[in-house]
Amino acid sequence: MTIDEVLETYDDSYAQRYDESFLLTPDHGFLHKTRFEVELLRELTYGAASWLDVACGTGYFLEHGRGRPNIMCAGLDLSSAMLAVARRRNPDAVFVQGSFLEPRADFRGRWEVTSCMWGAYGLQETLSDIETLVTNLAAWTAVGGRCFLPVFDLSLFEDRRVRGVLIPGVEVDLARDRWSFREPDGKVHRDMLTPPVTVMADMLRRHFGEVESVPYPITPGQENSLPMIAVIATKQENVAGE
Repeated sequence: MTIDEVLETYDDSYAQRYDESFLLTPDHGFLHKTRFEVELLRELTYGAASWLDVACGTGYFLEHGRGRPNIMCAGLDLSSAMLAVARRRNPDAVFVQGSFLEPRADFRGRWEVTSCMWGAYGLQETLSDIETLVTNLAAWTAVGGRCFLPVFDLSLFEDRRVRGVLIPGVEVDLARDRWSFREPDGKVHRDMLTPPVTVMADMLRRHFGEVESVPYPITPGQENSLPMIAVIATKQENVAGE
C-alpha cells in the first residue's frame, strides 16, 4: 500500500472502530490472538526500562502490554487519527508521527524492547522496504534488547482458501507473496506483502543476530483462525547486517 492509501484507510472512523474490529472481537480468534500477544509483551517488558512500539496504532498494546508500570514507553505511527487515540490511552508515553522507514538517529540503541504489531510490515510495497524497517528496528533496539514481530504465514492462508474457510474479504496471491482484504464498509488493504516466515526470520537474524519463533496457540473451536508466528529477535553486538 502507498502512504496515501494507508492514511486514507487509517482515518478517524477507522481509529474509533479498530480495537473492536481487530483486537477485541472473538471472531476469527482475534481476541485470543490479542491476549496471547499482550501476555508475551508483558513477559518481554517485565525487566525492561524502555519500550518502543512501532506502528503503534491506537496504543492498545502500549496500554495493556506493560510488564512493569513505570517502563518508559513510546509509539511511532503514520496516522494522526490512530495516534490521537493512543495519546488519550497512554498520557505518560511519548508519541511520534512518521514513517518507520526513516532512520531516526534519536531512537538509535535507545529501547530495550521494540515491537511492530499486527503485520504492519506488510503495508510496504517492496521487500527492500521491509528490510529497511527491520534495519531500523535493529538500530533502535539496545544491545541485549529484544524485538517482537508477529509474522503472517501466507501458506496457511492459502490452505484455508483451498478448504473454503478463509476469512471473508481476504484474497491470497501466493505466487506474489501477497494478500488483500476488503472490509464490508469498503476499507481495503491492497496487496499486503507477506514474505515466507523463513525469509522474515533470516532477515531478522541478519540484523539482530538471534531469532526465536513461537507459534500462536490454537484456539479450540477456531482452528482456522489467523495464521501467525511470533518472531522474537535478540540484538547482539557486531551483527553483520548492522
